[in-house]
Amino acid sequence: MKEKISGIILKVSYPSMGDTSTIEILGKTMLDWVALSLGESSYSVVNYSDNVALPLLVKPYVNTESDFTVILYSDTPLITRKTVLDAVCCLEQSDNNVLKLTRGYVFRTQFLLSCEKIYTENHQYFDEEDFLTAFSFKQAAMVGDALKNRILSYHMSRGVQIEDPTSTFIGCDVVIGKGVVVASNNTLKGKTIVKDGAKLGRGNMIDGCIIDEGAYIAESQLFESYVGKNTTVGPFAYLRPKTLVGDDCRIGDFVEIKNSVVGSRTKIAHLSYVGDAEIGQNCNIGCGVVFANYDGKTKKRSRVGDSVFVGSNANLIAPIEVQSGAYIAAGSTLTDDVPMDALAIARARQVIKPDWAKNKEEN
Repeated sequence: MKEKISGIILKVSYPSMGDTSTIEILGKTMLDWVALSLGESSYSVVNYSDNVALPLLVKPYVNTESDFTVILYSDTPLITRKTVLDAVCCLEQSDNNVLKLTRGYVFRTQFLLSCEKIYTENHQYFDEEDFLTAFSFKQAAMVGDALKNRILSYHMSRGVQIEDPTSTFIGCDVVIGKGVVVASNNTLKGKTIVKDGAKLGRGNMIDGCIIDEGAYIAESQLFESYVGKNTTVGPFAYLRPKTLVGDDCRIGDFVEIKNSVVGSRTKIAHLSYVGDAEIGQNCNIGCGVVFANYDGKTKKRSRVGDSVFVGSNANLIAPIEVQSGAYIAAGSTLTDDVPMDALAIARARQVIKPDWAKNKEEN
């Protein structure tokens, strides 16, 4: 089947910034942004040289099976699919063989294969923001600002409330559902998905995560994690990769979780570290609890059943299993498994020595 459109993207370099095709803006390289404007059309990437006539430079890369060849530049990442299609349509409906864009060209492919130089006054203007050229890092910042605003406008038009667009950064691959509220100073990156009705309080960094319906995240950092429905995270929580938190959980301030599963309705309220652990449903993990997962050579896992109560400042030394319904006394350091419904106490007996301080001074 003959392809109607094919593309050639010219990689452009500048002394002040180097190869523009490799510079990232909001999660994609500038070259990737340009390629998006070509949709499903095939394209080639060619190193640009201003010492060689354009037809001679690109002829070896022309797709002879296409009707039209679009030539774009890697330094114009704002170019859109709509502009490319409008330009092709404009040339198709004319008697001309080439259409000059502000930055780029559209050719009838057979003409491009036969010509050696370009002679045309057929210059067509489209959305000129599309051709803002990033020839310096200052210009690249301006391009990034325009891309950022396009992404924000897209989400707001689809029912996302963004309270402060000036301090909100949303990557190009982020998916956000309806009724989501995004407060100020949020950065959403990677293939993050925020589902309907979730709320992002101020000051979050969320990268490659799934935030389920009704969840609330505040002033926290989350990486490659899943947060269940109606779960609250933060402030100042840190969810590291491979963390799965169930529904209706509470992950509080200064809690760090890494490579762990937290069951639904479990609360880890504050100042705890959970590493390489599996925690069941309806558990309470007290303040200052540490899951000690590293013995100096290898990482080992801990397993906690359902409805377990872990008192404040307890240490669970992996590998260990605490079965459902058990209680761990505050201040305990556990190295052995705890059976179902048992109470584990692992701390030194309190000793009181009267007048010890007075005797110490006299001695």
